[in-house]
Amino acid sequence: MPAYRHIDPAVLFQATGHDLELFRALSQTYLDTSPAMFARVQQAVSSGAAQAIVHSCHTLRGTVALLGARALVARLAELEQLVRHQGVAAAGWLAETAALIDAVEQEVRRSMLDYTGAQA
Repeated sequence: MPAYRHIDPAVLFQATGHDLELFRALSQTYLDTSPAMFARVQQAVSSGAAQAIVHSCHTLRGTVALLGARALVARLAELEQLVRHQGVAAAGWLAETAALIDAVEQEVRRSMLDYTGAQA
C-alpha cells in the first residue's frame, strides 16, 4: 500500500479511540463538508475580506488538523498570519491550496478503504 503524503490517518484513528467505524464516519463527514468550507475560504480571499479570510481559514484548519494534514494546516495558518499582519493573500495562494485540498481529499478517500489502524 502506498504511503500517505498529505494526511496521517493515525491522527484521526487515535482521536476516535481506535474505532474504525467512527474513523470512516468522520472521514466521510470531512469529505461532505470540506468543499463548502474551502469555498468560503476562496470567497473570502477573492473578496479581500480580511476577517472572513482569517475565520474561514481557522475553521478549515481545525478540521484538517484532525486528519493529520500537516502541510495543509501550515498553509492555512500561514495565510491567517499573513492576512492578520498584511491584510492580503499571496498571489497564487488559492490555486496552490486547492491542489493541496484535492490531494488531502484523495488520501482521505483512500484511507477510508484501506486504513486498518495497523499502519504507523
